[in-house]
Amino acid sequence: MRLTLYTDYSIRTLIYLGQNPGRRVAIQEIAATHRISQNHLVKVVNRLSSNGVILARRGRSGGLELAGAPHQIIIGDIIRLMEADMGKIVSCNPENGQACVLADACRLQGLFAKSVNAFMSVLDRITLHDILHEPKKL
Repeated sequence: MRLTLYTDYSIRTLIYLGQNPGRRVAIQEIAATHRISQNHLVKVVNRLSSNGVILARRGRSGGLELAGAPHQIIIGDIIRLMEADMGKIVSCNPENGQACVLADACRLQGLFAKSVNAFMSVLDRITLHDILHEPKKL
């Protein structure tokens, strides 16, 4: 499974904001640090902001900051927010509009759904705080 750049940029943005608590960060700063397109980052920031994950303020004293504490931001929730088609790893209706000839006997779609659920189950136990701080070694 491969996540989109959109999701990658959202996680990078959250990590950067988590590493800079107590100050508002400009989109340009994050884009320059990670060498990513500012135009793409604006789209990411708009989605994160409109869903209450980050606070975005315009103007001279504007910038970005986390809307909550890092331990409240669940990575699984961010992945679901940013990925449009998490459950569509395989399509039973190819682009030509005809159903797959194996559709009645194939179990791939169910197996992929289980694997996506397992993947997301792991990410649902990880917070931004976990990513920001290296866990203590036992």
